[in-house]
Amino acid sequence: MNNKTNKSFFVALCFLLCVSTSFAQEKESTDIHRTKSSAIIGGVKYYLHTVEKGQTLFAIAKFYKIELNDLVIENPEAIDGIKPGQILRIPYEKKKKEATTAIIDTSNYINHTVEKGQTIYSITKQYGVTDEALKKMNPELLNGLKSGQVIKIPINKPKAETVVPTVNNSKTELPSSVTNENKINVSSSIKTSLTEAEDRVNITSKYSYPTELKEEYNIALFLPFQANEANALDVDKLMKGEMQLPNKTTIALQFYEGLLLAIDSLKKQNLKAKIFVYDVDDKDSLAMPNLLKNKELAEMDLFIGPLYGTNFVPVAKFAKEHQIAIVSPFTQLNKILFENPYVCKVSPSIALQHEQMAIYVVDSFNTQNIVLVNGGLAKDAPFYNSFKTTANALLLKTGKDTVKLASSIASVQSVLSSTKTNVIVVPSNNQSFVTDFISKLHSLREKYKIVIVGMNAWMSYDNLDFEYLNNLQLHTPSNTFINYEDVTVKKFITQYRDSYKTEPELFSYQGFDIGYYFISALQKYGTGFLGYLPDSSFVGIETNYNFSQYPNDSGFENKHVFILKYQDFKIVKAKN
Repeated sequence: MNNKTNKSFFVALCFLLCVSTSFAQEKESTDIHRTKSSAIIGGVKYYLHTVEKGQTLFAIAKFYKIELNDLVIENPEAIDGIKPGQILRIPYEKKKKEATTAIIDTSNYINHTVEKGQTIYSITKQYGVTDEALKKMNPELLNGLKSGQVIKIPINKPKAETVVPTVNNSKTELPSSVTNENKINVSSSIKTSLTEAEDRVNITSKYSYPTELKEEYNIALFLPFQANEANALDVDKLMKGEMQLPNKTTIALQFYEGLLLAIDSLKKQNLKAKIFVYDVDDKDSLAMPNLLKNKELAEMDLFIGPLYGTNFVPVAKFAKEHQIAIVSPFTQLNKILFENPYVCKVSPSIALQHEQMAIYVVDSFNTQNIVLVNGGLAKDAPFYNSFKTTANALLLKTGKDTVKLASSIASVQSVLSSTKTNVIVVPSNNQSFVTDFISKLHSLREKYKIVIVGMNAWMSYDNLDFEYLNNLQLHTPSNTFINYEDVTVKKFITQYRDSYKTEPELFSYQGFDIGYYFISALQKYGTGFLGYLPDSSFVGIETNYNFSQYPNDSGFENKHVFILKYQDFKIVKAKN
């Protein structure tokens, strides 16, 4: 995170708003007195508070018992800091947010003739309308869709309802800063023979998940905001960029901000949900058992997080006992799936990534010279073995020779081909070995045609010459890829900037994709949505989802892996 004033301030601001904590750690300023000055501006009555030396936005907001976010919204110039003599507008009463019901206007429409192969889903995406709006306009769709059928397409979108998420304990309303007019469209497809909501109420899916459709869902987020540590920091220094929030707090905020944008997008599709945010810190071994005693957790319909394995395990156990779907955003270890069919692991394991890479290499280079290199680290052995086992099995099926094995640049050079493309696979995170190996391999380019296959972690190696990687056409597996030229990604960036006055980072994109996919599945299929995951596909803004469950008493793992390559000094997709 950079040190720009507005970004540091906004991160601190979001943190103070989103996490329900006590403000008792900061003594209330004795220099602040309720002003007698007031004014009515735009029909709203305000206190006119004159800032005095030593006063901070945090202390002023606390004194007048308003949210810091509301104070800045009323005084946008305060985002750059306040100074003595400055006059701040402070509303007499906190503004109330009222929910509105989505209204579908059935009087305005255009006609559409259904073409062969079209589905209700594809038509809603083509015209940007909801499934509900289309079926309300065309009741005959209850009997299915037929080629040649003429249907009405509403030309005005439903008005967005306001969903007010809540934070646990204090039940503080979250800021309504996510108010973008247009939702971010991501591509998802869920195949099912059940087309109507009433057909899905109180049924059991083919995977025996109890299913119920509700008017409103409860969703719990477990994020490591580290409230005590963050609130002890100097807010003025945070605002000026002179101090940074803890790393886990920053990650939690970025993830949460992206997820809020997903919720805002789903509001326009009639989502009704209460969002409960729990600050979980894996440093405190007693905190999670105590938190799980909270009775309201048993009433949840979806858990997202905790982000890290230490806290995830007990929450996953609780989720299984209460039949609640739980999503692991970052953990790659498959052991969290064992005998818990309620767990969804978004990040494919590194071993799986190398299985997928082996499939790609054999498919693309099976007639070429494939050389597998052992980097020598014991912890790299699973990746090495995963690639070797998968690639050799595929090669033997096609009657080709198995991959050649090597352990050094000398042994690699001894098996290089002067007539074929040499695909050198190095599944190693041994940085010193990789750096030296790449340098020596690059020197052989003039004599041999070489493509190197490596690890995504190489991108972060400071001492690795990226010109070498470009010239060697580096290929890597990855569970994420953000195409900044994509229209949807550009739209997300714009909305993120508008909402948070800063740039999105990887965790922001992940928060959006996870929130959009799982909450929309909950909204569409009800509490038993897990049963439909194996039949669904999803194209997000930083990842794709293709979930598989094996065996049936285990959890779900996302099997989608991107194959990326260096090309013209850019990272592009070699395979979707």
